[in-house]
Amino acid sequence: MKISLLKLFILLSFLAFLSSFAEAGLRGMPEGKSNVQVGDKAPLVTEELQKAHEEGKVILLMFGNIDHCIYCEKVWGNIRELLPQYGKDVAAILKAHRASKFWAPEDEAVKLGELYGVIGEPWLFIIDKEGIVRHIFRGFTGKSEIEAEIKKALVKTGNAK
Repeated sequence: MKISLLKLFILLSFLAFLSSFAEAGLRGMPEGKSNVQVGDKAPLVTEELQKAHEEGKVILLMFGNIDHCIYCEKVWGNIRELLPQYGKDVAAILKAHRASKFWAPEDEAVKLGELYGVIGEPWLFIIDKEGIVRHIFRGFTGKSEIEAEIKKALVKTGNAK
């Protein structure tokens, strides 16, 4: 009987410990606060970001690795489902700024992640056609949430759908 109570106590203690991480684990919650905030001019320092900006597109800049992060895969899938509807007005850019199981990230993605100050994944920055950050999603984000912010960014820039 004593052994069974000890096992139960250990199990309950372990479950209590795990529950302290429940929200982060369930939402795919990245850590901290980014260097770039809503209302800031976004650092559009890569060729891909500059091209999208010059084309007058709203930019969906996602930091995450869809090869090993299930939340990243789901967020990127949501973005890809929205692209046919918004493709001419929106550019979706994915940067894997952290190593995956099989390969290291590109130097450009690492530097961009450091510039934006992102730790963990996924992060999604909605940047309007003036280059201003309009919204930042941290962690798992549903398709309807992303679409609502795309629409807001398009309205602010005169391309409402």
